[in-house]
Amino acid sequence: MNRNIESFKGKKYFSKDLFIYLNRLEEDFLRPHHYHDFIEITIIEEGSGFHYVNEKVLKVQKGDLFVIPIGASHVFRPSSSNSKNKLIVCNILFDCQVLKQIVNTSIVHGENSFAKWCTQLENNNTFDYLHLKDDHDTCLPLLRSMFVEFQEKQIGYSLILNAKLRELLIKLFRIEYRAFPNLNPKITSYAINEVLSYMHQNLHKMITLADMASLMNISESHFVRIFKKYTNQTFIEYLQNIRIEKSCHLLLHTDFSIKEISYLVGYTNIDYFRELFVKKISVSPKAYRKKNAIL
Repeated sequence: MNRNIESFKGKKYFSKDLFIYLNRLEEDFLRPHHYHDFIEITIIEEGSGFHYVNEKVLKVQKGDLFVIPIGASHVFRPSSSNSKNKLIVCNILFDCQVLKQIVNTSIVHGENSFAKWCTQLENNNTFDYLHLKDDHDTCLPLLRSMFVEFQEKQIGYSLILNAKLRELLIKLFRIEYRAFPNLNPKITSYAINEVLSYMHQNLHKMITLADMASLMNISESHFVRIFKKYTNQTFIEYLQNIRIEKSCHLLLHTDFSIKEISYLVGYTNIDYFRELFVKKISVSPKAYRKKNAIL
């Protein structure tokens, strides 16, 4: 889908003394699809609607909570233009230097797991977005109290906002840990191995990120982060690599046609298969077979 995506800059929201900004607003159809050079945490306070984030469309309702990293494009929309169908969100914007201060303080206090989790929130090279559920209403009251501090600007409000932001991030970390107990390295390693085993054994089938995330019983965004951590490759990179690796084996050890091999490794479009093969191996499938033939 082609969109005009605007860039939102932190300098529009932050002051020289405070790199945190809070907002409560009713979403509409006028706000542009955008990305920003700061981190955003948004919680759905009232109503329902949709969140367009990168290339995905997610249904949202009260209690849905998102962390949007630097560079990720997104926008919220109400479910309809009917004035009765409101979508009210409460969000906090903060600069990455605030996050770095929280990370450094956490390391000093020995909270290394939390510090490492925080560093992943900075940009979309690590993950597209984080989607959590505030089922126990632990974050919304905190955001509301921060909003009041931000509006009233009483003495010491900047100190309170920085402290409450750290508290909010800790609460998010706890929510994610409770929602995904397989953050435990041993359990996660086992689950990832199960996913990898399935992928290797079913290359001829359609394998999607959504299905693999479902196999681990976690969200897609969380799966992306875990998969990259354990394989040092993105899901797409890994899937392409093992399919091309399998095709190389079939080219050398069978007399299947290139079209048949393309289907056997999950590519129904033979032109795409040839193009990807050349990209990965630097020669065409036919040339690879001829040069390295064993049969």
